[in-house]
Amino acid sequence: MGMLVNGVWQNDDASGFVRDGKNVRFSSGFHDWVRNDGTTEFVPEASRYALYLNRTCPWSHRAAVTRELKGLSNVIDEVLLEPAMGEQSWWFGDSGEYVDPAIGATHLHELYTVSDPTFTGRVSVPILWDKKLERIVNNDSGALARMFNSEFNDLAEFPQADFCPEPLRAEIDELNDYVGDRLNDGVYRCLLAKSQMDYEAAFDRLFEALDFLDGQLSRQRYLLGPNPTEPDWRLFACLVRFDAIYYSLYKCNLRRIVDYPNLWDYTRDLYQIPGVACTVDMDRIKAGYYGILSRGGIVPKGPLIDLDAPHARHR
Repeated sequence: MGMLVNGVWQNDDASGFVRDGKNVRFSSGFHDWVRNDGTTEFVPEASRYALYLNRTCPWSHRAAVTRELKGLSNVIDEVLLEPAMGEQSWWFGDSGEYVDPAIGATHLHELYTVSDPTFTGRVSVPILWDKKLERIVNNDSGALARMFNSEFNDLAEFPQADFCPEPLRAEIDELNDYVGDRLNDGVYRCLLAKSQMDYEAAFDRLFEALDFLDGQLSRQRYLLGPNPTEPDWRLFACLVRFDAIYYSLYKCNLRRIVDYPNLWDYTRDLYQIPGVACTVDMDRIKAGYYGILSRGGIVPKGPLIDLDAPHARHR
């Protein structure tokens, strides 16, 4: 897959950064925060920051959803990358449809080395770019979602939207970890497993979590009560991709999400919240995944998934 080592791109993975059925996630590398209390050099300002993301990436998705639902689309720019990776990870492609407005980069790793000339690590999306200081602020999707939720309220169209209320913070953090480990990373453990034993262990663990969450959602509308919180958007990014991508391409084929009565209703419920649908481009999502992993890049036409179909979760 390749990565940066001391600021130089190399096509092989360095020791400690090899992805397999057990090791999926690595340190993101940039950990600064935008704060509205003046304690850092990164302060909330309209048009100062840009969110770089890819419609394929589920980690990008939860940051993109929070940006939309907080009403920050006119405050924080959005920069899209080519749906499918190039030979040097995420890039802007060669069609001219996607361009980098910051430094005219052809590959995302160029923004990494501008920010830190000695950076060693994987090149991932999303990133939050500071146009004023010309550097990456943070490239952890959970941190970005939380920043968008709380630090830009003075500029947000919907400051009252709160996906991480303080009384639920401990439960949110615990459930974020559960969903991230069991589902977001779980599907990749199935894909990347090097042995039948590792694959089956990851497979069983994945569907055990889906069964558990389907049961939880039989008792309440969202994961932690009557309103969606951070773990709901983390889970949504996985569920909306599951039947079209993970079920077949990632060999996660015990059940589809449409086979779960509560998870399927719940997925449509979240999708139909105003502002969410525009973050889901299923054609680009499929093109990205199949362009990366499918021989010849042939993208299947199906399955037919009607996310606009009525649901029964009005309770």
